[in-house]
Amino acid sequence: MVQISKQAVQQWMLLEYMAKKHRFQDTINRLERKYGMSYADFEKRIATSEKEIFEEWDDSIDWIAAVEMLDDVKKGIEEIQQGKIEIV
Repeated sequence: MVQISKQAVQQWMLLEYMAKKHRFQDTINRLERKYGMSYADFEKRIATSEKEIFEEWDDSIDWIAAVEMLDDVKKGIEEIQQGKIEIV
């Protein structure tokens, strides 16, 4: 039988969440550089634009997903660091 400590699981989960955080932050950074603005400003620009540009709408979907998932991952990291994990 293989035994794994709660601390080992906690470390593994933390590494997984940190990798996700990095991936989502990279997406956000890339799109901020591409458009020279934050997502909030970009969202306003798309909402008020007279012409729909498919690439911008496509980027908008990726961008908002990365922003929302980054928030979730950050919360998960905090919980893991506080030891708020349950092994079932």
